[in-house]
Amino acid sequence: MITDPETLIALEADWLDLCRRIPGATPFQTPMWLLPWWRAFGSNDLAAIAARGDGGLDALAPLYIIRDDDSDESLGVFLGTGISDHLDVLGDASLIIGEMSRLPCQMWDLQQLPASSSMLNVPLPDGWSDNVEDQEACPVLALPAEFESLTSNHFRKKIRYYRRSLEKLGEVRVETPTPETLDDLLTSLFDLHAARWRRRGLPGLLADDASQQFHREVARGMLNAGMLRMYATRCNGRIVAVFYGYAFQGTVYYYLSGYDPELEKLSIGTIIVAHAIEQAILAGATTFDFLRGAEEYKYAWGATDRMNRRRQLFPG
Repeated sequence: MITDPETLIALEADWLDLCRRIPGATPFQTPMWLLPWWRAFGSNDLAAIAARGDGGLDALAPLYIIRDDDSDESLGVFLGTGISDHLDVLGDASLIIGEMSRLPCQMWDLQQLPASSSMLNVPLPDGWSDNVEDQEACPVLALPAEFESLTSNHFRKKIRYYRRSLEKLGEVRVETPTPETLDDLLTSLFDLHAARWRRRGLPGLLADDASQQFHREVARGMLNAGMLRMYATRCNGRIVAVFYGYAFQGTVYYYLSGYDPELEKLSIGTIIVAHAIEQAILAGATTFDFLRGAEEYKYAWGATDRMNRRRQLFPG
């Protein structure tokens, strides 16, 4: 049982190694995502559970308990709940559930579980009950060996037309971040993302300082681990669009983007996604995960829904 952040941080190397050994693990279960999340948004009682064997770390459940001091109510959830598109126990949940049963928690609300999660089927301790339901769909695109095989000829012609239209405005080039340029590219992402949302009269997802600082820490950790997928499009030297995502175990995850709303008529959003998908194919990725949300453009690429599930556990 891990109740202090320092002990959890000390597990970082073994934790990442476990992520790399577990088929289907995602960037949202890695220490590069969840440790910054805890520092930025965590509260109340850390209650992570680790199972060790002779070979090292066998399973990890990054959990914490939210407590209401006024009502004495308690709710157990994964670290990362809310802004993470995929969450799960790392390893076999049967190594974890017994320790969960010993924690003083009135309900466990385990969200964004993949259909393959062992936590969905692990037998309950005596006296417990549960509720299992579909939660949210994540459109996922299976990638072919070549970009030209991905979409219809008509759709590819449209992409080429959009790119030529952008090039008519000036020299276009795409850059990826280095440790020295990362912060500047993130600032451009935040600014472009906010500009689009302001047109709708909304603040956007990254308007507050805590969210921005969280993503700066995440992006640097992902960059150091070789998992960051970030592409900044410059037109005449000015950054006009940024794609921001991650890659892990053969899948590229499209987390967020920002682009100049003045260029929306040029379908610049399609251009930056096309570049990210092309780069994913060239790197040997087999899947492009658009993450939560049923926006039409995702299905235009040929993505199909993969359902996340939710299991709520009620101790007796």
